[in-house]
Amino acid sequence: MYTPELAGSGQRGPCADCGMPPSREGHDGCLGMLPGPIWNACCGHGRQSMAYIQYEGGASVRGRAAIIEQARIKRQQ
Repeated sequence: MYTPELAGSGQRGPCADCGMPPSREGHDGCLGMLPGPIWNACCGHGRQSMAYIQYEGGASVRGRAAIIEQARIKRQQ
């Protein structure tokens, strides 16, 4: 289950959903480093409504739309 101490910048523990630890840079393990123009992203850690992608310039995608976009980007890498 999602808990604030396991999510967000500086995540220290494994993802409450997939169990992957954060990367050395602090990214969600399941997302890793996403390409620009993505500035920041979160998988939601088991809570789809908490997922997001923030783009350079201020645009963002949240919730289920963010999960779908994250999966599309990961398939292209």
